[in-house]
Amino acid sequence: MSLLDTLTDNLDVENLGKVAGPLQDMLKSDGVHSVLEKFNAGGLGDKVASWVGTARNLPISADQVNSVLGNDTVKSIAAKVGIPTDKVASAIAHLLPQAVDKMTPDGKPPAKDAKVPDVNELIKNMQAATELLPKP
Repeated sequence: MSLLDTLTDNLDVENLGKVAGPLQDMLKSDGVHSVLEKFNAGGLGDKVASWVGTARNLPISADQVNSVLGNDTVKSIAAKVGIPTDKVASAIAHLLPQAVDKMTPDGKPPAKDAKVPDVNELIKNMQAATELLPKP
């Protein structure tokens, strides 16, 4: 399987859409700073720095999402949206780096009152980008 196949196969738009609202709510209610602090404390500071910075966003895995946010948080979202926890964690792993990147266009940590991006819009952009990729 090529990298292109992996990118397009892993872009499960339906599940991303289901998780978009809860992720956006988490970034608003907990605050993006709190979420980033959790990932830093979880040993993923290099990943967080790439999302905030202007370089390419480093990816995270569903396992890292579960580890940092905790199974209870992921299970709670899964119960709200009606999909398995592994799909929730995978969707968050796809969306969180993009959301943080969108909040930090200047490569600086977001302001305390930074506007949380429309996660559904991020999904549309991701889907459009994958549709533009050459087909094998």
